[in-house]
Amino acid sequence: MTSIVENKKYKHLTKEERNIIEFMLKESYSLTDIAQTIAKDKTTISKEIKNHRKIKYPDNLSKNFCIHHGECKQFNCTNQKECFDLICPLLKKSPYVCNGCSKRAHCRLVKFYYDARISNNDYLDTLSRSRMGIRISKERENEIENVIYDLIVNKQQSINEIYINHPDLLDFSKPTFYSYVNQGVFHLKNLDLRRKVVYKPRVKDSKKKRLESKIRINRTYGDFINFIALHPKFNIVEMDTVEGTKGGKVFLTLFFRNSNLMLIFLLESKTTEEVIKIFDYLKNKLGIVLFQKLFRVILTDNGSEFFDPDSIEIFHNKKCINLFYCDPCASWQKGGIEKNHEYIRYVLPKGSTFDYLNENDIKLLVNHINNTPRGILKNTTPYHAFENVFGIDVLNKLQIDFVKPDDVSHSKNLLIEHKERKRSLMKLINDLEHYYQTQHIKIDNNIKLQIINQFISNWYLYTGEDLFFESKKLIDNLIENK
Repeated sequence: MTSIVENKKYKHLTKEERNIIEFMLKESYSLTDIAQTIAKDKTTISKEIKNHRKIKYPDNLSKNFCIHHGECKQFNCTNQKECFDLICPLLKKSPYVCNGCSKRAHCRLVKFYYDARISNNDYLDTLSRSRMGIRISKERENEIENVIYDLIVNKQQSINEIYINHPDLLDFSKPTFYSYVNQGVFHLKNLDLRRKVVYKPRVKDSKKKRLESKIRINRTYGDFINFIALHPKFNIVEMDTVEGTKGGKVFLTLFFRNSNLMLIFLLESKTTEEVIKIFDYLKNKLGIVLFQKLFRVILTDNGSEFFDPDSIEIFHNKKCINLFYCDPCASWQKGGIEKNHEYIRYVLPKGSTFDYLNENDIKLLVNHINNTPRGILKNTTPYHAFENVFGIDVLNKLQIDFVKPDDVSHSKNLLIEHKERKRSLMKLINDLEHYYQTQHIKIDNNIKLQIINQFISNWYLYTGEDLFFESKKLIDNLIENK
């Protein structure tokens, strides 16, 4: 008999193969025929039947089958099954079950049946139980925890990042790692694993699409798709803004699709003018050729701060790049930058103010984000991916530096100097307000902002007393000029 199943050595029996076994047993085929049909060894079929056959006792037992017949005088015996020899001699030989026996309908002996569904369920249950439990020693647990605890709890590195940087240490799968955390193998909690608790159920947005404005003509997402189809080698950059507190400073982010590298610029406000300042800075710093090479195609959302496309696209009265807008309520069309923003939020959660940040803080944040390895980049970092495409000189011009893998941190304490500066400047503002209240002079928000901008980069050069008097001089000059 020829095989009707592809021969796969050392593979477990499938549900379909078990169905074939049950059918052929019912038709009284030999174990050899069954083995040839499903391309398995005869002993495999024999073990399968013996291990998974189910017993069925007859409803009424005759005393003639009792092994103590003629000796036992017990009336209404309750140990019938133990005392009766009801096993058919044929069950001791192949095929070991009654599925194909012609006498099974009238036989009053114990019967054994092979059922494919029950056998497959038993197999799956055994398989599941065999994979339960912890498969690493206590010494191995301690070795792993000594490395990963600091990286996860203190430096806020992701599980994927640790797996990339320590492949020899974590030689089991990521689902197994999460399972070990749930079982309490390591001194970690689910709250320490930021990705496990960050996602909320996605809700379908039912808002009506906004009408396209004049600036979106020939700049829609559909136009973007068509343009890229005609120019597949052009570099694509996604653009967005990240807000701190309402009305305060914001981040302008630029995300290179081909390398996942992200640039961050600090804007005084979420306005068109501030965005244009950054692009003017980039054009002058990089030069028209390099700027055009890096930012040839930009895709952004419909934020009002991006509603001056001509100022972004044109350099010296010549259009050098193309700006396109995503469809309304479709941020997934620039999903790369949206996903990358979560690295910012690890260090500066929503509600954090950006008002006390300076350029050194931004550079530190950018370097740690861009030196985080990504699975989508085959476990390399955006820094190295960008370097392979554009070279180290361009990275230097963009002021992106290398950070060692185990030094990368996504902890809120990364910008510890920023926190100290914030406390010092807030105390300064409070002291100044209190002083001028005694002089019956009110300090408005504009003056406060000028004080912060004046001393934010060099606050550490002054003692608390010096900082107060320098600020007082600035305020007095501002009041006089009014």
